[in-house]
Amino acid sequence: MKIVSKTADVLTTSQSEADEKRGREMRKNEEKIGKLSRQLKKAQKRCADGDRDGCKKAKNIRDEIEDERRGG
Repeated sequence: MKIVSKTADVLTTSQSEADEKRGREMRKNEEKIGKLSRQLKKAQKRCADGDRDGCKKAKNIRDEIEDERRGG
């Protein structure tokens, strides 16, 4: 009985650790998307002001955001 109990504890801990890791990865991904979104807003403003480099940068940032949303 002790072996079964010990195995259950190990499996539960492993699942808990996996959930924590997944949660950290999700938060990190959300933070990156937030940062990219702020950069995109600035680049779009520059683009609207006629800055061609701003337009190119905005496109690249949009692509990067889409990559992040698909899972990196």
